[in-house]
Amino acid sequence: RAASVISAGKCVLWELDRETFKAICYEAANGEQPEYEGFSRPAGEAPKQEAPQAPEEKESADEDDDSDDEMKEELAPRIPTGKPRRQGVSAEAMNDTDTSWEPPVYPKSAEVRQQLADIIRTSHDSKMHMLFGGVSKDTFERILDACELKAVAKGESVIEQGDVGDYFYIVKSGEFDIFVSKGQDPPKKVFQAGAGFAFGELALLYNAPRSATISGAEAAEVFALDRTAFRNLVIKSSEAQFKQRVEFLNGVDVFQVLNENERASLAEVLEEEEFEDDEAIVEQGERDDKMFILLTGKAVACIKGDQGEVEVKTYTVGDYFGEIALLSGEPRKATVYAVGPCTCLYIARPTFMRVLGSLSSFLERNIGKYEKYQDAIASAASEDGQALKELAEDDDHKDDEHEGVAQKQKKVGVRKRERPSENLQNIKANAKIEKDDAEPETLADKVAQDFKVPALVTPAPEFEVPGTQMMVYGGLVLGQKFTMNKIVHTRTDAKPMQVGDGDEKFDWSNGATKIKAGTDIGIVCQKGQKSASDPTPNQDNFFVIQKDGVSMYGVADGHGPFGHLVSFRLVQTLPHFISKSEHYGKDWEKALKDAFLDAQQDLCKFCKLHNINIEASGAAGSVMVMEEQTVHIAFIGDARIMLGSWNRRDTRMIFCTKDHKPELPEEKARLEASGSEVREIDPGSYRIYLPGSNFPGLTMSRAFGDTACNGVLREPEYHKFLMQPTDQWYAIVASDGVWEFLEGEEVCNLTAKKLRLKGPQETINFLVGASRKRWEHCCGDYCDDITAILIQWNSDNKESKTNHSLTVKRPEK
Repeated sequence: RAASVISAGKCVLWELDRETFKAICYEAANGEQPEYEGFSRPAGEAPKQEAPQAPEEKESADEDDDSDDEMKEELAPRIPTGKPRRQGVSAEAMNDTDTSWEPPVYPKSAEVRQQLADIIRTSHDSKMHMLFGGVSKDTFERILDACELKAVAKGESVIEQGDVGDYFYIVKSGEFDIFVSKGQDPPKKVFQAGAGFAFGELALLYNAPRSATISGAEAAEVFALDRTAFRNLVIKSSEAQFKQRVEFLNGVDVFQVLNENERASLAEVLEEEEFEDDEAIVEQGERDDKMFILLTGKAVACIKGDQGEVEVKTYTVGDYFGEIALLSGEPRKATVYAVGPCTCLYIARPTFMRVLGSLSSFLERNIGKYEKYQDAIASAASEDGQALKELAEDDDHKDDEHEGVAQKQKKVGVRKRERPSENLQNIKANAKIEKDDAEPETLADKVAQDFKVPALVTPAPEFEVPGTQMMVYGGLVLGQKFTMNKIVHTRTDAKPMQVGDGDEKFDWSNGATKIKAGTDIGIVCQKGQKSASDPTPNQDNFFVIQKDGVSMYGVADGHGPFGHLVSFRLVQTLPHFISKSEHYGKDWEKALKDAFLDAQQDLCKFCKLHNINIEASGAAGSVMVMEEQTVHIAFIGDARIMLGSWNRRDTRMIFCTKDHKPELPEEKARLEASGSEVREIDPGSYRIYLPGSNFPGLTMSRAFGDTACNGVLREPEYHKFLMQPTDQWYAIVASDGVWEFLEGEEVCNLTAKKLRLKGPQETINFLVGASRKRWEHCCGDYCDDITAILIQWNSDNKESKTNHSLTVKRPEK
């Protein structure tokens, strides 16, 4: 080889082996009769007799006659050996002229039909998303109709290697063994497919025989889609959708400067997203890198000014917006709302620059338009919005100057946008508002005194986890105010980058992961407000650690007068004890359980040494470990972990932890058997007390610290989940500041689409804002501390050269 060729990103290659190249390409170029040996020339096509063209230039100026002779000798035709080559695989020709075909309809109960739809949407088999992810809703319904439910007996073969393909199968229940035969060797089992998996598509996609034998390992049921229906509904649907998208782009003014091939390339990479009435497509001040094109419906752009939120532009089908963020990476200059249901196509910056970099100069003409609107809003001299009227006329004139290529968006005058307020009326104000018995000055003095003891408020070197690629956790600082960000301690070789307003980003690679694409992490930890004179620091804390390919994420939600000291200790000791466990990497349930118990034991010794009363001070704790492709979850208290899917075709909550409340039958029985009293203080609100006392009034039956009442456990509840390497999952590990008024399903509904379009940091900022809005509605000035870590697996950040990134908000200077 004369050079090394290294992939610069994910790519797909066609291979041509040496022997085939010589037999076909070289001889054909020289006008000789090629030996196909397994390849078939299209009927009626004769070999070309044209002489090869001379190359325009040599590969190297240093090449001499000897190297030329060697090249000629290497490429000299060889006599065919008679050894058959691998059979060629080609796509089967489609007959587009048959318009009489109608898909079959096999009657199904509503329950069975829904089961089939759920299997297709949620299957771990990636080919299901590849085949059905892009079909329209109407086509999807016809596919459900055309699938026939069949029973398969144990040992019965549904596919025989070498046969002609007739059906595509989706497993409803049972297990199937997959065998492959090579030469004279006996068949070898290569895989076992269970419920949710599919097989048989290759023989239907390509003109090739079945490549394996598949038989029932037990009695099973499958949904079968016949060859004709598969090709007409699945393949033709994809082709038709592509043609429709190209035709749509042909009618978009901004893309008239592109040639036909460029528009076809754009059609292949555009993503699609649906929005509900009045839903924000982009929001002013947010950072992301996507440009949107309105496919259906209408939208309106609004800018916040002295008159409130003002409409400045409307969009109809074919209009585009978001080009400023795409080109410059700057925060959004305006908010764009859907007016009624609408659908948008969008493209991100890396894809745009790769496919349509030539369009950049045209889009840059519009960079300044939103600043002009902002100035007009601020300086509007009259209620009729004369400034904006003049600006609109000026923009119309400039559109004419652009020879009709620029988009002709409708302009509107100054008009305040009245949006329907979010419905918070059904939220119950049952938050645990903590009021300290001590006078604020007394507690303030105690907190200030604690900060004079370095062992309480500075990191403990003995708990550093050695060999980490990334180690980040929150610190303690005195005097922080409401909404201020936590100070952060980091230990990593990754170089920090300043992004956005006060955000710090780290990029690094982890070669041990089995996840196919990148992992992006966003973190927010902000102080709440318990009273106007609240002297306590932020009592929440967090950690993110990666070691030996294992990622650990944790949140500690402190409570009581010294909850900030408890949570600070825990974010250091928990990862330390996890990594030191003899069960680390072997039995994660035992490793996590031991670490929780060891962390409690250390906490008690530490607080006794420094005269810290933790009878009514403690912390909820949640930890998530990701090893290869398995998620392990352990938690106590009310700091929850939600696991969800952000895939557009499979948006759903997978799992969410439940709070350990004292009124739960199992928890209450244990507490009362241990001598503690569980008392209902308000309808639906229970607390834990010493018998005959009003102390301490604990709200959780499992927590770190909280030593006053017997029966309060530190043993965590454990769950694990297996991801497939291509699953687009995400997790949110958060304190009760998020979960007090939001359940897991609602959080998933709020964040999944946001994550697809905005990324982890903007999504977590949005979630924190939504949580704080609910605290204000229910509790006025009182707001809990809020901490949230969002982990997005298989992110589509094509700009990054690493497979892990972490963004965290730094405290204000």
